Amino acid sequence: MRTSFKVHAALAGGAGALMLLVAGPTLLPGVLPLPSPRFLAVLAGVTVFPLLGWALFRGLFFGGFDRELQWLAFRCLPGRTRLALVALIGAGVALCVLDGAASGSRQNAEVRDGRYVVLETTPGRRGTVEVDRREYEAVREADQRSALTIPGTMLAGTALIVLVTGEARRADGGAVSTTSAAPASGGTRN
Repeated sequence: MRTSFKVHAALAGGAGALMLLVAGPTLLPGVLPLPSPRFLAVLAGVTVFPLLGWALFRGLFFGGFDRELQWLAFRCLPGRTRLALVALIGAGVALCVLDGAASGSRQNAEVRDGRYVVLETTPGRRGTVEVDRREYEAVREADQRSALTIPGTMLAGTALIVLVTGEARRADGGAVSTTSAAPASGGTRN
């Protein structure tokens, strides 16, 4: 596998792991000193879209592999790498499920004119609602968790896509060079 695939996967996997590691403790009681959810969303967008876009571009235009070849390429990855990526994606999915269960119908916590307000999304009661500080902090923490969990899981999946594409391309490239070298040598194989 070329080094560019390894670097790309390390960037995506490392950023995804960092986001998920920061998102995990937000399920515990207490408030973490994290940046605002808007800043986290911008950070995630700046990280996820270029890495995922380049991974999909590499997979679609440089890959062209069928599913069986991708499965074989996944199985050819080192065992620890497969385990780490599957565990990272599994942790991200678990955090997404827990986040969905823990967060209610309120989101987008803000402070307006010294009052704490959240967006209520319950059908029939949609709109801005004033809440106390404790509810504000809980909704803000849920927003932060969502802003980290979803992109973290996407980045873990991006790392997997990149490594599978790189391994399949390496295997496919090796097969092409072997078959094209035989006729050029002028001899036949016995």
